[in-house]
Amino acid sequence: MSMRLLKKSRRPAYMFSSPWLLASAAGLLIMIVVTFAFHNLRLEERLMTNAMLQKASTLIRVLHSGSRASYLNDLRKDTWNNEAWTTHVQRVIDHLAEDPDLRFLSLVNETGQVIAHSDHTRIGALEPVPESNRYRHPADDQPQLTHSVRETREYGRVFETIRQFSPSFPALLPMPLQPLREGLKGPFLHHPEERRPMMRLLPEGLPTGERYFVVVALDMKEFDRTLGRLRMQIFMLSLAMLLVGLGGWFSLSAVQGFRVSQKTLENIQAFTSLLVAKLPVGVIATDATGRITTWNQTIAHVTGIDKTAATGKHPEEILPEPLAAFFLPGGSGAAEPTATEKETLVRLAFGPRRCELLCHPLTISDSEHQYLGRVLLISDVTEIRSLEQRMRENERLAAVGRMAGGVAHEVRNPLSSIKGLALLLKNKFPLGSKEQDTADLLIQETERMNRTITEMLSFTRPSALHLGRVDLGALLGRSLELIRAEAEENGIRSVLNIGPDLCPVLGDADRLQQVAMNVLLNAMQAMEEGGELVVSLANRDNGQTVELRISDTGAGIDPALLSQVFYPYFTTKQGGTGIGLAICQKIVADHGGTIELESEPVKGTTVIVTLPAYHPPQG
Repeated sequence: MSMRLLKKSRRPAYMFSSPWLLASAAGLLIMIVVTFAFHNLRLEERLMTNAMLQKASTLIRVLHSGSRASYLNDLRKDTWNNEAWTTHVQRVIDHLAEDPDLRFLSLVNETGQVIAHSDHTRIGALEPVPESNRYRHPADDQPQLTHSVRETREYGRVFETIRQFSPSFPALLPMPLQPLREGLKGPFLHHPEERRPMMRLLPEGLPTGERYFVVVALDMKEFDRTLGRLRMQIFMLSLAMLLVGLGGWFSLSAVQGFRVSQKTLENIQAFTSLLVAKLPVGVIATDATGRITTWNQTIAHVTGIDKTAATGKHPEEILPEPLAAFFLPGGSGAAEPTATEKETLVRLAFGPRRCELLCHPLTISDSEHQYLGRVLLISDVTEIRSLEQRMRENERLAAVGRMAGGVAHEVRNPLSSIKGLALLLKNKFPLGSKEQDTADLLIQETERMNRTITEMLSFTRPSALHLGRVDLGALLGRSLELIRAEAEENGIRSVLNIGPDLCPVLGDADRLQQVAMNVLLNAMQAMEEGGELVVSLANRDNGQTVELRISDTGAGIDPALLSQVFYPYFTTKQGGTGIGLAICQKIVADHGGTIELESEPVKGTTVIVTLPAYHPPQG
């Protein structure tokens, strides 16, 4: 394909303003609008909050004066059997509860116990009291007024106000009722300095030294609705101001952008569109003279040639011949290069690394068909091809697994018979006898063989692990005990070395024993004429991992074959299946560990397994 460029038009520079000036103006406008909106919103919130505080304060004063008046009215009665002061407070609360904006009104003591409440069912319950009010000195003339917005289950969202309540109800010394009434009608009610000596607290019915608090909860629905409408109004006004300002800014920016794009269109437009469409790829571009002008980091990584060494040179000077062929000249100033413009797969070697490169050449020309240069887009598909190859191998493994299903079926049938016979023999021997232990061992090994067959069938599928605390020392001890008889028969000496304070590992005991048995049997089979089998266990990485090393003194493995030993169905043993080490690698990888193999011909082989240590959960 080819890319044509439009000619740029010339415009006077004085017609356009500086982009920095436009950006500054837009930023200043946004700051002004946001500041204006927040200021108005905060101001209205404060005004509405003060209004609710004023209403709550009024209700508290009404409660105080109303209960006092009710108590004095009780004293004016002809009988001396006056009611308790809390009854008068409750009577006033019941009257104030008729206010539709009042959710509840209560009187609590300093421990939070409700003394009086607009909801009679709440009397005796406990309510929280702010610390700032609870510990205020009772002699303060103006008790602190505390407010908060709280979400309650019964009343929803409420504006809660709390103030200390000081009940100062007068009580008269015992005297005849008629003089008492006359005294109350006199200057007693109008001159506190004359009645104060006559007042004292009765032993019952009146407060002693305990502090009380009035709790007023006002409905927030109207507050929220009003605030919501205000927010919407402020938002719409701010949005309108912002849109007007941004509209002007975008208009000026569009003009400025048009000037810049016209100025750079001839040399950049083709590159921008192509790079955006094809990134991340390697890009090599030449000008009309055939010299390299663009050499990005991707192509530098692929070829190993730095940008400074490539820029300004002809492609054939630094590129391999298959890549340089894409830049062959096709005539002076003519857009007729001889190289093809179809995607081509090129296989090259850059040092020790072999690459597969997908190359896509492009020709650049202007609106008058004048040749401006060429662009070569290079995609490194080496890893993709490797993944495709691995996928094909997995498909082959799946096919082999399906085929192995039939074979496994034939193996499981005799295993079932062996297990049944072992169970029959076990029941015929005395409990705890050596023969019964041997039968148990036969049953366990039969079950392990059955699990191995299951693992072989599910090799290409992820398997579930039953993770727990596993003592590798004990597990390896049992594994060596299982092969001891065969090892002694073949003249093989086995040694188990366990490092100090060996940590347990986090794993599946059955799967880890399968790995151990597989590696141990491989080691024994490698020592046909006898030798030494050494198993070592030690902590690594400050107790974060445990390392298992199984070494033999067998014939070893050819270094050229070491990279293939973990491939499924690869084996160097006559009659081997080649699946054992592959299964071991999968099990170890599922445990979050690693398995490696070191070998030297004649000297022997060492298998190194690293597993994460077990750490009990804290707390």
